[in-house]
Amino acid sequence: MNDRRKTEEPVKLDFDFEEAMARVAQTDPQEVAVLTAATMNDGAIERLIAAFEDAARSTEEGQEYWTGRDLARLLEYAEYRNFLTIVEKAKAACRATGVPPEDHFVDVTDMVEIGSGARREIENLHLSRYACYLIAQNADSRKRAVAFAQTYFAIQTRRQELADRQAVAVPMSEDEKRVFLRNQIREHNRHLSSAAKEAGVVSPQDFAIFHSSGYQGLYGKTVGQIRQYKGLTSNVDILDRMGSTELAANFFRVTQTEEKLRKDGIRGKQRAYDTHYAVGRQVRDAMLKISGTAPEDLPAADSIKLAERRLRDACPPQIAAKPAAKELPAPESDLKPINLRADLWKYALLIMAQKPSMEISTRDLIDELPRYIRVPEWTTAENNSRTDSKFSQIVRNLKSHKASSTNFIFQGYAEDIKGGFRATAKGLAFVRDYFEDCLEDRN
Repeated sequence: MNDRRKTEEPVKLDFDFEEAMARVAQTDPQEVAVLTAATMNDGAIERLIAAFEDAARSTEEGQEYWTGRDLARLLEYAEYRNFLTIVEKAKAACRATGVPPEDHFVDVTDMVEIGSGARREIENLHLSRYACYLIAQNADSRKRAVAFAQTYFAIQTRRQELADRQAVAVPMSEDEKRVFLRNQIREHNRHLSSAAKEAGVVSPQDFAIFHSSGYQGLYGKTVGQIRQYKGLTSNVDILDRMGSTELAANFFRVTQTEEKLRKDGIRGKQRAYDTHYAVGRQVRDAMLKISGTAPEDLPAADSIKLAERRLRDACPPQIAAKPAAKELPAPESDLKPINLRADLWKYALLIMAQKPSMEISTRDLIDELPRYIRVPEWTTAENNSRTDSKFSQIVRNLKSHKASSTNFIFQGYAEDIKGGFRATAKGLAFVRDYFEDCLEDRN
């Protein structure tokens, strides 16, 4: 596969990998200005930043949102109906990631004055920051305001993630970055394979060629040759032996190939192969231009399993080690009713704190919570449009509403992991403090 067949029409790539690669470490408040200064006049950047920040609103609970009408104006859509077309694309993108659009796109009705004191209803939307980001990504990037918004919301989201981590007072170590990126690649490789299948990559051999094409673009080598070059054995998954920088490069290769396949409607397996190769090549070129180091020359790291074990070993002692924890939960007759929307997360943390590695699946959390709290009868009936109950949906919302500023994941008490949750050091400290009286009573 080293002598690749060339198609008559080269695959055209229209995204900026230098910008994407740089976003991994962007934390400075002036980064929006840095990324967009080359295409804007003096003062334009500051005005746009101010306009986007001024348009942000908050609910009574302190949850941040933008309105559809305001965002349409900021993105320079003169006709609101044209903006709604973009909203539908953004909703589809949201749904494709497994996130319910209704959690981020909320239909509302506003009353506006039309003159002489008369008022009428108009349709509007309340949009989370994530919804705004998806809308910007699906809007016309030829518009200056749209190009700015794409950067603005991506960076604001990144800064928010960093702020959450700072709230937990735990800097991100190399092990944490590796484990996080490896899990992200694992998840997004499934999305990439789905997009490749839609393009016409069907058989196991097709998929082998498709994935090899991406590696050849990024490394100039096949997977076997990469192993040999790095001194790895033939049975090693090369992704499990990459450091965070190399994993980040592969993460962009995977996510941007999926986006390219879907956005351009690539059809035909040879075109899919060429797309993956071309994306990998652009990531390589960006790395060489930014750091001067090719991915194959980055040193191999130790096994990702060892990194995961080090992180587990570094966890603080768990509440499960206390004899009192074994006495919980209370007998069913002693269970107390709680405000599900305000306090459910506290009991979810209590359960996590008693688990190995402080992790639990969403399904197990749904099953165990009724042993700790009194579940209202109105929440146990099966939803008409779902196969689960209202209570189970409320529990699932602990994860799906993670972009909300009032959510316990957003606030750093827990982490969203595949299929469930993991309590953080901050969450464990909260459990010990909040449930102290309860634990003492049971000693």
